[in-house]
Amino acid sequence: MQSRAELEEIAHTGGKVSFEVAIDASGNVSYSVSYRHSSPTAAAMFAVYAIPQGVAVGDIKLGGIGTPWNPAPIPGCFPVFISSDITGMFGHECPSCNGYWRASYGGTICPYCAIEVGGSYQFLTQAQKRYVKQYCDLLSDALHSGQAGTHTIDMDAVAAAAGKDHEKPSFYYAEERQQNLFSCVACGANTDVLGIYAYCGCCGTRNDFQELEKVMEAIRARINGGGKLESCVKDAVAAFDSFADQYRKQLLELVPLTPARRGRFERFHFHNLQTAASGLKEVFDIDIVAGIGADDLAFITLMFHRRHVYEHKGGEADEKYIADSGDAVRLKQALRESPESAHRTVNLVLKLAKRLHLGFHEIFPPDEIPIERHKQRSRKQ
Repeated sequence: MQSRAELEEIAHTGGKVSFEVAIDASGNVSYSVSYRHSSPTAAAMFAVYAIPQGVAVGDIKLGGIGTPWNPAPIPGCFPVFISSDITGMFGHECPSCNGYWRASYGGTICPYCAIEVGGSYQFLTQAQKRYVKQYCDLLSDALHSGQAGTHTIDMDAVAAAAGKDHEKPSFYYAEERQQNLFSCVACGANTDVLGIYAYCGCCGTRNDFQELEKVMEAIRARINGGGKLESCVKDAVAAFDSFADQYRKQLLELVPLTPARRGRFERFHFHNLQTAASGLKEVFDIDIVAGIGADDLAFITLMFHRRHVYEHKGGEADEKYIADSGDAVRLKQALRESPESAHRTVNLVLKLAKRLHLGFHEIFPPDEIPIERHKQRSRKQ
């Protein structure tokens, strides 16, 4: 059953945006924009430049007090302030794959398809785009009214309408909680995505390895807690299989390949470790067994063969297993594991996975700027 916490509407943080229109003695019209927030909820904000017709065309780099903004890319743009939901996060939508996610701040990389754009304004959701259009319409009307005064957008009313069935107020928009809220281990940015595996929307680091570490930690707990050891080995190898398949899909989508190599890699599976390692090395120059000694490599190769027996043969050795693995067991003998062999399997699975993760990012390097910024912040703490 789907968790109630998933895919639920999250209210806007609220607040009030005010336009103060002034007209001097010569009839010159000017305006200022202010934002006030008094609700006991988390609140964050970013800003975009929009042309008066209501289309966002650039980001505003908001600095501290006294720090000037970057100039608008087009003369006559309006500054539009976009506030977070009540958790302090923002919704985003990819113009390429239409995927939706939330982030602690605007990113420039889609966590689903990895398309990289020049600014957060290109990842606005449809609801945010409608808000920008209405915002610009109200400001344009105020400037052309010929009257000085204050014009306010009441986002507190918008926040109060979240989850209600009655007619929504003007400027209404809300966000939606997704399924995996993760903090990138490389840059610290928070991203909330549909599904489990994704890129960090800030630096582009994939989260697969940190998710695999969670799975391995749970398997270690089962081993230490007296769980069935054969199942622990099976699950550890199966988790690597699922993990590695995510990278296989990304490599197929992002790397130009000849038809023959593409066809081969589309049929590629990680059930046989030696075949998988050879294929990755040949096609992508990713060496997942680098640094693993001969004894460990022979052991983990055996565990990959055993995974199939545990999963499909009830744990009893068959002729194919004996022929493929070279294991010195009898036909129909039940295979057994020890706590040592189970922990060793987990250790080696993580080594293989780390090599695949690093090899992938040698081809597609993350953005080092947010990563370095995160390192500097961490040193100061």
